[in-house]
Amino acid sequence: MPILDKGDSPKEELAPGVGRWRLLDSETGAEALTVADLTLAAESSVQTHIHPTEEAMVILEGELEAVLGDDVITVTAGQTVHAPAGVKHGFSNRSGKSARLLAIFPTARMERTPVD
Repeated sequence: MPILDKGDSPKEELAPGVGRWRLLDSETGAEALTVADLTLAAESSVQTHIHPTEEAMVILEGELEAVLGDDVITVTAGQTVHAPAGVKHGFSNRSGKSARLLAIFPTARMERTPVD
């Protein structure tokens, strides 16, 4: 059973103020799962996008505005956003404090298509 350490995953800048660590995916040996840890600085955002698979986003810290389809919803730590396959989604951090979430996909080869 492999144990993976976040410190071994390089931080990627997904967008200005948005850091992403790929914790588990095809590069780390997964066959059917991707898990990423994202931090969003105050006033940062993740552009709306779609995936060919569903995604679960677990809010670990802070408060975010989540776009899900045509809705904009405020989400906070302890909540999970479920984006079905093909449904646009994204986040904005207007709280003045940093936020953090886990993104989970049922595929080891996550695909992302920007929209809007």
